[in-house]
Amino acid sequence: MPLINGHGEVEEKINLVNLKLEEINNLYKNNKLEKNNEDELNEEIENLKTNWFKAQDKLAFFIEHDELEKVSKCLVVLEENCKNKEFTDALEDGEEFIYWLNHFREKDSLKLKNIF
Repeated sequence: MPLINGHGEVEEKINLVNLKLEEINNLYKNNKLEKNNEDELNEEIENLKTNWFKAQDKLAFFIEHDELEKVSKCLVVLEENCKNKEFTDALEDGEEFIYWLNHFREKDSLKLKNIF
C-alpha cells in the first residue's frame, strides 16, 4: 500500500529504471549498447525524478528531511553514473533508492507486537 498518493508511482518508476539498467548493463558489457537504449533510460530517469520530487514535497510533512535527502542523493548519483556509463554502480544506487522507499513504508506502519 502506498504511503501517500504518488509513492506507488515512484516505486513503479524505479523498478522500471532498474530493469532498464540491468538490460543496458548487459548490452554495455557485450558491446551492443546503442544510443536509443541510453535515450530511453534517460527518459525513464527523468520521469522518475519528476515523480520523486512531487512525492518528496508531500512526504516532507511526515518524514525527516535528511532521510528524504538520502533518496534524492541516490537518484542524482544514479543519473550521473548512467551519464558516465557506470551502469553497475547505477544499479546499486537504484537498489538503495528502493531500500529507502521501503524504509519509509515500514517506519510509518503500525505494528502490534505481543509483549508477553
